[in-house]
Amino acid sequence: MTTQHAAPEPVTGEGYLTASSRPIVGAGPVTHPGPLPGSALPPTARRLAVGYVRLLPGTHTADSDQVTARLRAFAARSGLDLVNVYTDHHAYRSAFGELLQALCDPDITAVVIPAPEALSEFDGVYQAMRTLIELETGADVLVMSQTTEATP
Repeated sequence: MTTQHAAPEPVTGEGYLTASSRPIVGAGPVTHPGPLPGSALPPTARRLAVGYVRLLPGTHTADSDQVTARLRAFAARSGLDLVNVYTDHHAYRSAFGELLQALCDPDITAVVIPAPEALSEFDGVYQAMRTLIELETGADVLVMSQTTEATP
């Protein structure tokens, strides 16, 4: 037996930021909660983000370091402080679970990925994983390859 869940309605009002109030790349929810009252972030602080990368088997350490450096630079240009990058080195998604755990922190409001393929090479799986992140955690997913920042 399967249960279908309806997508939550967008919430707007005091304490919430609309997507139009800041640049967001890609499709995502219209609104998401801003910093919570009593949050550790002062109102003038940069938004915190985490990165996620899925590397193919045999990827060299130098290539991995280069992707991480590009994610950090992209996040900085986007007004984000990248606090951690979760990297999967094989097809199993152990770091993806750690990424979801990190997104339980209300101060982390975005996930930066180098390309849609970082979540999955299959569009349906990519969309499902992205939706999981956006709807369940309220975090924005910024895709570096969908911007002019991704071009060398």
